[in-house]
Amino acid sequence: MSNESKICLVKEDSIYYRGYDIKDLTAVSSFEEVAFLLIYGELPTERELIEYRSELQHYRYIPESLKQVLERIPIYAHPIDVLKTACSFYSTISPESKQNDIYRISNRLIGSFPSILFYWYHFSSSGIRINTQTKVNDSFARHFLKLLNRGNNNNNSNNNNNNNNGGNNNKFTTEKDEEPILEYVKALDVSLILYAEHGIETASTFSSRLSASTGSDVYSCIGSAIGTMKGVLDDGGSSEAVMYLLQPMKSPEEADTKIMKMINNNQRIIGFSDEFDQRTPILKEWSKQLSITNNNNKSNNNNGGGEDVANSLQTISERVEEIMFDVLKVHANVDFYNATVFHQSNIPTLLFSAISVIARTTGWMANIIEQRCQSKNSLPCQLPSLIYTGSDPIPFTPINERVYFHNFKIPSSNL
Repeated sequence: MSNESKICLVKEDSIYYRGYDIKDLTAVSSFEEVAFLLIYGELPTERELIEYRSELQHYRYIPESLKQVLERIPIYAHPIDVLKTACSFYSTISPESKQNDIYRISNRLIGSFPSILFYWYHFSSSGIRINTQTKVNDSFARHFLKLLNRGNNNNNSNNNNNNNNGGNNNKFTTEKDEEPILEYVKALDVSLILYAEHGIETASTFSSRLSASTGSDVYSCIGSAIGTMKGVLDDGGSSEAVMYLLQPMKSPEEADTKIMKMINNNQRIIGFSDEFDQRTPILKEWSKQLSITNNNNKSNNNNGGGEDVANSLQTISERVEEIMFDVLKVHANVDFYNATVFHQSNIPTLLFSAISVIARTTGWMANIIEQRCQSKNSLPCQLPSLIYTGSDPIPFTPINERVYFHNFKIPSSNL
């Protein structure tokens, strides 16, 4: 497997995608532009971007056979497993081939993952079969937030009257969709860009390239990466854990007590690392902006009665960050403030890591494409050797002569 890449450069001052600074990309670009940049190697022209968005929009539709699979996945399943299952199912109904190549598959997965996620989410939680199409000119982030809110309004098809387009089109209209708050759309767009890629040093990207180096198909490579990102120690996998940590805290003083207790008990506190994360300041600023936006909205809706800023999630998050740096000299990573951004955008905590998967699919695809190109001109995959620490050779003991006692118990199948 090659250790050379032209895709992502992580430096002390910033992170660069194909040479472009993420600070510039998050300020003036869009997730679709960045996805095109990573996968195709260059920023798109205006015409190419229109065509690319149209292609992603085409895949917002999900086939009826996949809907049937999604409806059988229980509500207690993790959303990342839902995406992994859908990815594997696509490999059976639309396998990789010369006609259905890696670029077409990347468009399918990136375009359909939000539809897959929310079709399952709304059906499993409330029995609603949502229509997964939104307006043609809706950006990826706006489309995502509209699907999130679709289970909360009347803009849905009849539960027992679905057709292949996602419902009864005589009743459905995209005009009924409530437009998401502009700051929510932009904050999600920024998060998607920041999570799109972070180099081969991340476990999930390494997993995708390792699978690609064996000659495996693209669906298997992506499935391997998705499974790896489910771990809370991978880049992007711990936003949920961060929110579960922060949410019970009602004040900075309570945060002081809880965090110091965890530190004194040597408990691992998710969302921090020894190295400075160049993405954190960007999301921290967006977290502040969303806090202001939500406070203003509450003030307008409650005749001047806004949020208790002193005890807001933003204030509590900043206090936790201060304690962790003062005591342990560790830095908040991208997952820490991503959790507060998503929470303030009214995104359910359960979906946080799945959104990271959707964003990172672009980076995984770029790395799989690059690895395949490099594998054509390199030696077969070389795996690291393992240091054996087990027993020396032991003679086989007949079963009637075994008198030792084991400390394990075979689990019962009667659950």
